[in-house]
Amino acid sequence: MHASSPAKWLFLAAGTILATSIVTTAAVRPERPNVPQDSAIQGDDELAKVGEQLVNEACGMNCHGLEHLDVRRSVNEWNSVVTQMIDRGLSASPKNLAIVLQYLNRFYGVVAVNTAPAVELSAVLGLSAKDAQAVVDYRAAHGKFADAAALKQVPKIDKTKIDEQPDALRFR
Repeated sequence: MHASSPAKWLFLAAGTILATSIVTTAAVRPERPNVPQDSAIQGDDELAKVGEQLVNEACGMNCHGLEHLDVRRSVNEWNSVVTQMIDRGLSASPKNLAIVLQYLNRFYGVVAVNTAPAVELSAVLGLSAKDAQAVVDYRAAHGKFADAAALKQVPKIDKTKIDEQPDALRFR
């Protein structure tokens, strides 16, 4: 059974909104129409547990499990993949789709460090909103990063996040 056109557009809107507002500050929580406010999971441990379970349930029931996640993709590419899955019959709540997308971006994402906006750096690398913005600001002031070592020169960011997923970093 294929998702109806309104459901597909709801997912696309939710994915786009989630990709641009996945990381929030304690003081400001942006509105995300059509996506429950608690859709984004804070903390990698909880996201890994809940996200993996949802991906296994959603994909395992339809065609595959996590064993097919051998290729890293950009935020836009993951949006496209999940949209294709909806077209093929994936059915899940907007909240669960948002968590699946957050999980795929965080643990199977790739980010173009020299061009990505802060929200994508945060979504893929797990950087705080403040640290991701510091990377963008440093890049604007000092130019492109040559490699992970250069990226770790950004003052006062959580450098362990850079070390955790070296395969997620692209410096072209």
